[in-house]
Amino acid sequence: MKHAHSKTATALLLFLMIFCWSIRSSSGTEKADPALNGGKLEATHLTPVEMDRHPLAGLDLESPRETLRAFITTMNRAYAASLESGLRSQKAWAFVLRASDCLNLGKVPPTMVHAVRIESTFLLMEILNRVELPSFNAIPDKQMMKAEGWSRWTIPNTEITISKVSEGPYEGQYLFSHKTVTRLEEFYERSKHLPYKPDTWENPYEAYIYSPGTLIPHQWIERLPPWMKRPFFGQTLWQWVGLILSLLMGAMVVWLIYRWEYRRKALESETVSPWRFGKLLFPASGMALVWAIEIFVDLQLNITGMPLLVVNVCLRLLFFIFAGVAILIFGNILVNGITSSKQLRKRSIDNNLVRLSLRVLTLVMLFALFWYAAKYFGLSVTAVFASAGIVGLAIAMAARETLANFFGGISLLLDKPFTTGNYIILDSGERGEVVDIGLRSTRILTRDEILICIPNSVITNVKIVNESAPEHRFRMRIKIGVAYGSDIEEVEEILMKLAMENHLAVRDPVPRVRFRAFGDSSLDFELLCWARKPQEKGRLIHSLNKEIYQAFNEAGIIIPFPQRDVHLFNPSENESPLHPS
Repeated sequence: MKHAHSKTATALLLFLMIFCWSIRSSSGTEKADPALNGGKLEATHLTPVEMDRHPLAGLDLESPRETLRAFITTMNRAYAASLESGLRSQKAWAFVLRASDCLNLGKVPPTMVHAVRIESTFLLMEILNRVELPSFNAIPDKQMMKAEGWSRWTIPNTEITISKVSEGPYEGQYLFSHKTVTRLEEFYERSKHLPYKPDTWENPYEAYIYSPGTLIPHQWIERLPPWMKRPFFGQTLWQWVGLILSLLMGAMVVWLIYRWEYRRKALESETVSPWRFGKLLFPASGMALVWAIEIFVDLQLNITGMPLLVVNVCLRLLFFIFAGVAILIFGNILVNGITSSKQLRKRSIDNNLVRLSLRVLTLVMLFALFWYAAKYFGLSVTAVFASAGIVGLAIAMAARETLANFFGGISLLLDKPFTTGNYIILDSGERGEVVDIGLRSTRILTRDEILICIPNSVITNVKIVNESAPEHRFRMRIKIGVAYGSDIEEVEEILMKLAMENHLAVRDPVPRVRFRAFGDSSLDFELLCWARKPQEKGRLIHSLNKEIYQAFNEAGIIIPFPQRDVHLFNPSENESPLHPS
């Protein structure tokens, strides 16, 4: 059943992606935007009429005369193409996009560049088809602008200005100014009562904003009652209904996928694989749905103006939120999958280092997403991160100890003076097993079952004795003294036999016995052997001491204790040795 649900969800996500691709492919309106790719458009002396022979050549935008001529001529070709194959045909739309190169869109947020350039192009065409224009010979050309030292020109009796661009991809070219572009809707409202000039394109703007895309049959719109086709806040009523239904359906699908994912989590067993990429289905489907709705609203419902701006901003914000959730889930999947590997011990220093590295990678990906989102929405990324730097400095000053412990943990993870499971002795004398190495503190469990928590900033600055490195075995030294006159060969044989037979002592390296010194009251021997682990040190000493004592008693070998003979005499009863009589 679980596999069936997974296949159904995967098929749904694949259908959404194919649907989005089909919307874009069938509309034929999404073209590369020069204002977004950072490439500089070189002005040429080719006119739009020669586009068929030179489709990659730019428009001649070297003077107000050539810019106005290029715009009007290109839009007239778009009008002719629309009469042949429709307004939204690929050929007509290519001319409209080409004419939009005459507009200065350098200050338009990237989110709205495409919609603004198309809408502004049609608005400008509506205005120019109504107002009286001077003859092209009366419009200043390149030589006149240079001779007079002009950088802008305004169409007589209007506020429509063509100015020279001083920076950006259109530097040095004459475009309809940014101020003109932002006021085109105002100019249209003030001039739409004027009649169209003869042989001009009538109502191109209304045809653009009120017509559906290619996936919505035009016959359906034609059959709607008149009241559904009336403008209402810049859109027709059927467009508002389509917009609301699209948003509601998208929200419902996202909610259903979330409910399915929540129920699937509840049914999962605890032994499920840590590589649970199925958890990415919810954010991935959310991103696909947001993308599909954005394309459908823009290209099929043809929502324009402020409603399109609000919807696009909200949808893009949702897209980035889903993308952030996907990054977090993906990071958790990598952490759980890699750290659960049998080659990495749980709570080991390598495990913590891998976990930290993956967390940092996740933060870097979120940082890149935030950076891209800020640039996409036209926010000042520099100001945001400058403010974040000031706030970060204030936090760093207030949390010096916490940061010191954090960087101490990083130092432990990188230098690896000890690992989880090692037995260490601190400079203050505490001895125990390292049970956890965290980013803030290190925990040691002593043989008395006492847990000692040491801040990393402290443990990185003290002397540490690691009894488990470089080998886990631990060397023992047991000193024993026997009485003078004992058989030293027998003593050595007994000690070697006991060390070799003890189950707590390792056979490799081989135990050793050394005759160290002639003591004051004994012959001093030392038994050298190795415990398997440092924590077995006490048990091995205890076991060997018992066995040595019993073996020496059975062999009659005396273990002497220090003795001294004290002689007392009375000086009054004996002559002083210093003053003989």
